[in-house]
Amino acid sequence: DQCADPGEMITYTFSVINQSNVTLTAVTVTDPLVTVLGGPIVLAPGEEDTTTFTATYAITQGDIDAGEVVNQATATANAPDGAVVSDLSDENSYLENDPTITDLCQEPSIALIKDGTFNDEDQDGCSDVGETISYTFKVINTGNVTLTDVVVTDPLITVSGTPITLAPGEANITMFSGTYTITQEDIDAGVVTNQALAKGTAPDQSVVTDLSDDNSELEDDPTDTELCGDPKIALIKVGTFNDEDQDACSDVGETISYVFTVINTGNVTLTDITVSDPLVTVIGGPLALLAPGDSDATTFSATYTITRVNIRRRTNSNLSTWCNRCYHIYRKLCANRRRS
Repeated sequence: DQCADPGEMITYTFSVINQSNVTLTAVTVTDPLVTVLGGPIVLAPGEEDTTTFTATYAITQGDIDAGEVVNQATATANAPDGAVVSDLSDENSYLENDPTITDLCQEPSIALIKDGTFNDEDQDGCSDVGETISYTFKVINTGNVTLTDVVVTDPLITVSGTPITLAPGEANITMFSGTYTITQEDIDAGVVTNQALAKGTAPDQSVVTDLSDDNSELEDDPTDTELCGDPKIALIKVGTFNDEDQDACSDVGETISYVFTVINTGNVTLTDITVSDPLVTVIGGPLALLAPGDSDATTFSATYTITRVNIRRRTNSNLSTWCNRCYHIYRKLCANRRRS
């Protein structure tokens, strides 16, 4: 995969040269990091050996977090006079003594999955203002280095939880959480949409981030929590007879005043509200908006002028209960007028 992983190997080779004018015996190589295979050997003056001594080292997560493996070997040999000679290794020159540094690639990355669950606190099967959405966050270290100071932030809510450390491949689904209180605007929209951000610090102090996805560590789609909308409207119509001539009975040309009370009985805001009536011209409106639970009894009104047909028929779907009573009074008045 073109990058270092724990358990992968570094192979070391050692080149040993006799830079003296005497033969060296019991030539060995040791290394505090690895077990060196091969030897001991004998080297004549000026002779170089590049094949006898080898070693392998299994990379650890600590090495990857450090970004390198640093080590240094020692060559020792016996001179003919019994003296022991030694030299610390260099990475590319027999004349220097620098440690060997093997660079390891670092690929810090992080992923965040955010899930929202609507809480129907009143168990009415639909969303209401003041009910909540519970959010859970799954943070995943998708890189090859340890991440520290891992946190989650969200512009919509306060995320609870303290910074954590994540090893490569490790996921945490319990530390970070949050709760959002639903507003009327959310219900009108039918959905709450938002996106969180995960952030972590790599060993080299670089910072990696990821925008949350709703179900995949490979994508960055916002989390949508749908809210049910239940639009409803109710209308109450009240008619009042206007006895303009104060004779306690209806006469042709007198009027009925109607008032209309419009009530929003649903859970979403209603707009462009109108009232129509086949008998009268309704004055007022449209009403711009009506919030859930609100009512309006002042915007819409109408007036109806009573006809002889209304009185003869004793009833009218738009007339009040006074019609039957007034009909009998009307007949009695008419009889009296004919006698006079």
